[in-house]
Amino acid sequence: MLLTRGGVFDASAASILNRFVFYIGAPALFFSLLTRASLAEFEWQVLLLYFTSEMAIYAAGTALARYMFRREWREAMLLGMTACFVNHVFFVLPMARVLYGDAASAPIAAIIVVDTVLIFALTVVALELSSPAEHSGRKVLALLVKHPLLQSIAAGLLVNLLEIPLHDGLSTFASFVGAAASPIALFALGIILASTGSRGQDKIALTIVGLKVIVHPVLAWLLFTSATTLTNPAWTSTALLVAAGPCGAMPFVLALQYKINVTTIARAIGYSTLVSLVTLAVMA
Repeated sequence: MLLTRGGVFDASAASILNRFVFYIGAPALFFSLLTRASLAEFEWQVLLLYFTSEMAIYAAGTALARYMFRREWREAMLLGMTACFVNHVFFVLPMARVLYGDAASAPIAAIIVVDTVLIFALTVVALELSSPAEHSGRKVLALLVKHPLLQSIAAGLLVNLLEIPLHDGLSTFASFVGAAASPIALFALGIILASTGSRGQDKIALTIVGLKVIVHPVLAWLLFTSATTLTNPAWTSTALLVAAGPCGAMPFVLALQYKINVTTIARAIGYSTLVSLVTLAVMA
């Protein structure tokens, strides 16, 4: 923010950084995560219940943004995604490892896989289908097939499921470049926050934060406690910690790439990061 206010960076710089994340960093990150995931070790019932809580929060956030705050559909959809999509890697994972040790890595990796394959990929598809430009069904399908994020997700799953061996150079490149995606996205977000400044209370951003750090973990806890067949407390405890985490940066990346208003999304991410310092400390 200091560099932005000093004139070193501006909104155009944020757009360029975001293009790196969208076309190179995030695809490498998703490919690396999906190829390394141990699908056979996943607790699928926990993941199903967690995904159910995510979709409920996604729907609630979208509906509130659209019908209560009168945001256009594409922004409302991304605000709904902001309410359920977590900053897994750089915020929750280090804290979970301190609390639960290395056992926390597997549940968080599994949740990242679910979020990548379902929440993120389906949101990208919805954004393409709801594009203001008129496209034929064939053209939309071609756009989806050529989409870099969807290609990386499909390739990662294919390599994992078919157990295709990867050259060390490729896996090292994907891991190295993918590690840059989230920090650069957060840096671009900081530029946007500094450029827009604080213009009064953003009620929709505060609503999204409330859904993310309060309603989401409560809903996940209710679903987990109602299931009598869950036998791995490490997975449920870690999943609850993830549910209470701050909003992730990927909705911001999509909004900037698809030229959707990013101001409220950026503020929600910033606000939730601060609030989560308190809520996660209480849960811990």
